[in-house]
Amino acid sequence: MNKTYRRSISLLVIACLSVVMVSAQKVTRVGDLKELLLALESGSQEIELKDGDYQDLHADVKWSGSKENPIVIKAEHPGKVIVKGNTSIVLSGNNIVLSGIDFNKGKRDKDGSLILVSGENNRLTNCRFRNYNQVTGVWVQLNGCYNRVDHCWFEGKTSGASYINVDVPKSGGNHHLVDYNYFSRPPLGKNGGSAMRIGHGSMAKRYCYTTVEFNLFEDCSGESEIMSSKSCGNIFRYNTFLNCKGALSLRQGVEGIVESNFFISNKEGKNRCGGVAVRSRKHLVVNNYFSGLAPKSGGVVSFGSASPSDPKRLALGLIGAHFPKTAENTIAHNLFVNNRSVSIDVINDLGHRNKVFPPDSMFFLHNVMVGGMPHIKKHTEPQYLVFEGNVFQGSSGIKTNKGLQKMKVKLKDEKQVFTVKNQKSLPAADISTWEKNLTKEMLQRLDFDLEKVKSSGVYYSPKGKRGGLQQILQRNDVGPNWM
Repeated sequence: MNKTYRRSISLLVIACLSVVMVSAQKVTRVGDLKELLLALESGSQEIELKDGDYQDLHADVKWSGSKENPIVIKAEHPGKVIVKGNTSIVLSGNNIVLSGIDFNKGKRDKDGSLILVSGENNRLTNCRFRNYNQVTGVWVQLNGCYNRVDHCWFEGKTSGASYINVDVPKSGGNHHLVDYNYFSRPPLGKNGGSAMRIGHGSMAKRYCYTTVEFNLFEDCSGESEIMSSKSCGNIFRYNTFLNCKGALSLRQGVEGIVESNFFISNKEGKNRCGGVAVRSRKHLVVNNYFSGLAPKSGGVVSFGSASPSDPKRLALGLIGAHFPKTAENTIAHNLFVNNRSVSIDVINDLGHRNKVFPPDSMFFLHNVMVGGMPHIKKHTEPQYLVFEGNVFQGSSGIKTNKGLQKMKVKLKDEKQVFTVKNQKSLPAADISTWEKNLTKEMLQRLDFDLEKVKSSGVYYSPKGKRGGLQQILQRNDVGPNWM
């Protein structure tokens, strides 16, 4: 994605905020905003915050706009409105846009979310969040449904809890979109330092349908989970994970899709940067690029073992097994290049923290693995393991078979990443096993072009049906347009 394309995106954002509306109502201080919100009515409204500092801002926007004419609360000049102090903002209405605000160096006096989005079709855009600490609490709590967080910047969180947290309703799903954001986070030193958590142990069986795409996670190293998915049906695609000391964790829930992401470390030695940690069932990890990674434990892609059901957890409304059974997962068309750890750890952490059940029923299809480290580690034999069309250069780590062949793989240097130059010489790829093991709905949600696999046998491609990733994301591809 180049700067010209990013400017086009920014202009589109501005255009969306400039649809037919009443003239903007000007606000110069916190008190004026509170009075204006109390008098607000549903319908097309625009509130413009004059440049300056706003201390201890508390606001609840209960009214609703329409999709065509939302309620817009925006900075007079994006980035020039700085919100500090003990702040709490609630978007409980529908079709509300909050834009251009710099949340900077605030100190809250109690736990809780900085911004709570609980309505529908609301949007948080073009904002920066940094160093808003002091107490535990998420910075953005996404409830409701069909809400969007885009072109925002998150950095510097040293207190517990995620930047963004999603709570999942009992039915219907959230259908949120989190896109074109920047995330960076220093180590927290304990659990609770992820960039995002989507769901909870009490929500793990619920379908969320949240999409996280086109985001840059750079040195996002708060804890072992860069993002933690604890619900069903979420999609993670077209993101770049650069030098992140952790992994994207499919922790609980089923039918998650990890598609067409870049997981890269350019740090030397034991950099502790990982790829994807897989638990539970029917997940799909497809068309991702993994390079230079050396996770603290396990492999670049790891499959976790399971613990027994715990009655105490069930009594608390959580799923019975803290570490659910890992089975029926598909790992396909990924490219592993020069990692400093095994590419795939089939049975990770068995025997640790009462994890006594190894994974089973796993499908490895048409992956390409290049590098000096052994590529696969099993520890013990799983109950059912399928290899089809996988190729490797170096050491396989396990006994080779018809579906795991040693071949010479020619790579093409695309400046920042490699692609496979001699795809046509690799074993023919097909999707028959996909169609047997994945639901029709999951196949429909994919952007990876399965028809192209059928016609040309492609293994790994950085392009999806709607464009996909062309190269790794840079800072100027994401975040606010005023930075």
